[in-house]
Amino acid sequence: MRSIVERVKSLKATRLKVVLPLALLALFVGVLGRAAAQDDEVIPTFTIENVVVDGSVTILAQNFPPNQEFVVTMGPGGTLGIGGTPVAITNSGLLGAFSATYPIPPTLVGARQIAIRLESPQGYFSYNWFWNNLAEPAPTPIPTISIESVIPDESVTIRTHNFPANRTFVALLGHMGTLGIDGTPVGTFNSGLGGSMTVTLPIPVLLKGLERIAVRTEATPFYAYNWFDNPVAPLPTPTFGVCGVVRDEFVVIRTDGNFPANRDFAVMLNGMGTLGMNGTVVGGFNSGPAGSVVVGSFPIPSNLRGLDQIAIRAEEVGGPFFSFNYFDNQTAVYCTP
Repeated sequence: MRSIVERVKSLKATRLKVVLPLALLALFVGVLGRAAAQDDEVIPTFTIENVVVDGSVTILAQNFPPNQEFVVTMGPGGTLGIGGTPVAITNSGLLGAFSATYPIPPTLVGARQIAIRLESPQGYFSYNWFWNNLAEPAPTPIPTISIESVIPDESVTIRTHNFPANRTFVALLGHMGTLGIDGTPVGTFNSGLGGSMTVTLPIPVLLKGLERIAVRTEATPFYAYNWFDNPVAPLPTPTFGVCGVVRDEFVVIRTDGNFPANRDFAVMLNGMGTLGMNGTVVGGFNSGPAGSVVVGSFPIPSNLRGLDQIAIRAEEVGGPFFSFNYFDNQTAVYCTP
């Protein structure tokens, strides 16, 4: 029988890259990042059910993608299990819900707190932690935050736990998956006597309309983060069409009136197959009031002249929205602006 390490190496070797046909992608647009498919997103989670000190831990998993092999690793508390010791490989089964018991590796025997992580080659992961040896000296309390309430697109109220006293914390909100790192500052608060308190934070303009938002509080070296649902009506998907081209000179586009209102967009051109990402910035526009139609003419840069087809992209400056298309680099009129 192969060892856990050999099986882990085998799983890593089976990772696949999926390339969608360009023809199917050409007119597809969406919201940047994970906000694009949050309604269908699978977020696997598991809880700690039982711990045998220095022996084993039992978990109860749910909402895992079905029939995937998950590598189980353990590491010191605070590591999220990243780079930990592999202890098992578990199949999520037909329903994606299961209970399993895993041994605590020798390297972590005696540890007070242990992180555990389950991760599949397909990119799904979940992590948690548990107390193991309480005879060890207690570490400095770890500050955490919980979500008390949300007013969609307006504010979120958080509750602090185990916060150090007399520290000024900066609160930041960001896109889901960022842990709030480098997010938009939305306020500061003093932790006072420490421990627990509630704080209400405004949702910034750039994050309005997103269904999930990360929240973070920082006062070096302390920090805490969480996320919350922002249950709002979905925003329209921005799209635009190509109205005309003068070969190697310029392209004219027209938005379809479904861009989010009053946002600044940069327009980029690049070779086919790139979706316009990391292209040459050739101009920009403001989307104006909700439902407005924007027409713009943009020059074809010298490094793309002579190409038969060119990708064009409109991407919100500092925000999540984008749209892309492509055009034949031939003089033609496709619609009346």
